[in-house]
Amino acid sequence: MATSLKHTQMADEEAKAANQKHNFESLVIPTDILPEEKEKKVYNVLFKLIKKRRGRVYLDNCCDNIPNPKNDGNPERIWLLNGARSIWDSDLEYILKDKSRYDRARRGMDIKFTDSVCMVQSTDTLRLEFMRKNSNNVGKKIEGRGGKYDYYEYDPAQEQKERHAKQLMKIGIITKVNEMPTDKIRKLASFLGISFVDELGMPVSDEGVKTELMIKADTDPATVQKYMDSREVEVAYLVKRAIIDAKIDLGGQNGNAIWAGGKGFIAKIPTNRKPYEYLTELAMTNSDEGRNFKQQLEQMIT
Repeated sequence: MATSLKHTQMADEEAKAANQKHNFESLVIPTDILPEEKEKKVYNVLFKLIKKRRGRVYLDNCCDNIPNPKNDGNPERIWLLNGARSIWDSDLEYILKDKSRYDRARRGMDIKFTDSVCMVQSTDTLRLEFMRKNSNNVGKKIEGRGGKYDYYEYDPAQEQKERHAKQLMKIGIITKVNEMPTDKIRKLASFLGISFVDELGMPVSDEGVKTELMIKADTDPATVQKYMDSREVEVAYLVKRAIIDAKIDLGGQNGNAIWAGGKGFIAKIPTNRKPYEYLTELAMTNSDEGRNFKQQLEQMIT
C-alpha cells in the first residue's frame, strides 16, 4: 500500500514538471521588448523666413563662400542638384562640366518658401545639408537680420522654451512694477512718456499710472526692465521737474538755458535738439559742466 502511494506521488510530480516545461516552452516573448531596430519615421523639417511674406519666395540652388569641412574649411560654392552625391562644388565636376546634364540635374530642385515656410523631408539629406549650410540660414542669430532670403530652422520645442522664458520674464517685470513705490513709478512712467492726464485732461491717479506702466511692461518688457533702476530716469525726472516748476528758463536768447531769477547760465541748446533731452544728457556726463549742473538740480529739486 505504501509503495503504491509513493508511486502515485512520484507520477503526480513528474506530470506537474512535464506540464511546467510545456508551458515554459510555449511562452511567446513580446516583440516590442526585443532589441530590434525600429523603422525610422519620415518627418518634415521646417525652415521659416524671418520676414514673413505671403505667396512664394524662391531661393537659388547655389550659394557661394561656404566653408567645406572636408576641405580644411576652404570656402566653396554649394549646389542642390538632382542625382548628385554631394552639395560641394569640388565633388560635382562630373555634372557641372556638362551643360545639358546640369540642366537636367537642376530641374525641379528649386527651394520654395510658401507663405514663409519651406518643408524638407527628413530623408532628403542633400537638401537638408544645403539648407543648413546656406549663408541665408541665420541659425539662432535672428535679431538684427531681416533680408528677403534670411531664414532659420524652426525648432518647435526650442521656440516654446524661449516663449516660456520670455513670458516668465514679462511676469517678473510686471510684478516688480506692481511692488515699486509710487515716486519711482511716476518717475519711470514720466521717462517712458506715459501721460499723467487722461483724454479729458483730468489727472490720472497713482493707481492709474501704475496700471499704465504695467501695460507698458506687458507690451515692451525689455525697455521697462532696462530703465527700471536707471540713473538716467532719476536725472531726467529732475530736469523735467525743474522745467515744469520754472526753475530753468528756456526762453533765453539764442537758445540758451539759464537758471531762473538770473542765477546763471546752464548751456546752449542746439537747434536740432529737445531741451529736456539735451539737458538730461548734460547732467549724465562726467564733465565739469555736467557735474555742476546735476549738483544744482539735486539741490533745487530734492
